[in-house]
Amino acid sequence: MTNSKALYLYIHIPFCRKKCFYCDFYSIEFNEKAAQDYISAVIEEISLKKKMLDALKAIYIGGGTPTILRLDLLKKLFKSIKENLTIQRDVEITIEANPESLNKDKILGIRSLDINRISVGIQSLVDRQLKILGRSHTAEKALETIDLLKKAGFKNISVDLIYGIPQNINQKDNKDELLHWQDTLMKIINTEPQHISIYELIIETDTPIYKKIKSKKLVLPDEDLVIDMYHLGKSILEKNGFKHYEISNFSKVGFYCRHNLNYWDSGNYVGIGAGAHSYIGGLRYCNVKDINDYIKSISKGVIPLTESIKLSHADKIKELIFLGLRKTQGINLKKLPPNILAQMKPKIESLINQNLLKRQKNKVMLTKRGLLLSNEVIINLIDTIK
Repeated sequence: MTNSKALYLYIHIPFCRKKCFYCDFYSIEFNEKAAQDYISAVIEEISLKKKMLDALKAIYIGGGTPTILRLDLLKKLFKSIKENLTIQRDVEITIEANPESLNKDKILGIRSLDINRISVGIQSLVDRQLKILGRSHTAEKALETIDLLKKAGFKNISVDLIYGIPQNINQKDNKDELLHWQDTLMKIINTEPQHISIYELIIETDTPIYKKIKSKKLVLPDEDLVIDMYHLGKSILEKNGFKHYEISNFSKVGFYCRHNLNYWDSGNYVGIGAGAHSYIGGLRYCNVKDINDYIKSISKGVIPLTESIKLSHADKIKELIFLGLRKTQGINLKKLPPNILAQMKPKIESLINQNLLKRQKNKVMLTKRGLLLSNEVIINLIDTIK
């Protein structure tokens, strides 16, 4: 492996109470014995990879639902992190959570582990929509959870929301859906989180929600409605003091997610756990997804890689563009080699003329229209690189 080191650590916990109807990520139903074996394997992988890590600026525990783990397992995990790794004093430690996995005692226990940022998957504050998504909590439980987090002393709370949720075939009403979206946003803003992410629901094949749409039990919202919801969300959040810093992410000043910013800046990071990705020294690694295969391999002292790719110079440039344009501040053209910039220049000018990109000094970034067509814009740009 490479001699480069990373300042950012990601740990994947694949367990959930149950799989949401729209979820296409690798996750499995929680099992106590499997969770114990898995955390033991994660701890061993931390030991195997500790030489790849320098003093950590950010640790991100994602899933799945990491907070579904018993507190003693989380304590065991963090004990290993502190014993094996060097951590900067102002490190940002994030854990993902769902409302149904949190109560007062669990929240206080998590806070005692020096976790200082929590990302809560709320998705909607309309119970009908939560049922359509297959979520396990109610709107009331979601709001109660944020209140408990604040009372426990969390001062960096992030909330995930979803728009463009399918509707029951007999309930299609665009005006009603916009009002529900506005109401959800305002109720969340009133709880005073520091960070809010708004994601358009992407329907993946082989998910229960896809099958319901195919069988016409649910109907997708109109494309124009989805666009209106994005613009409404952006407008409401910005008017309430949230800085739009990435296509789907909004933050109070000083509360950008360090882990995500490092990813969008193509920085090095090390991933631990089944299905976790690493990127370090121009190499991209991915662990096997199946937890049984993962645990078996780690028990033999072998990191179970399914792929290891050395990125070419062109690949690195493409990633810089793909990830950099997700940020509202865009990409600095000075970071591009002169020959690559020369190849891209006609396409950049064309996209500017189409009001998809705009230029500010040495940077190019997506326009309001470009944000909605970001994938098309990015593909147009990277296709010019040879």
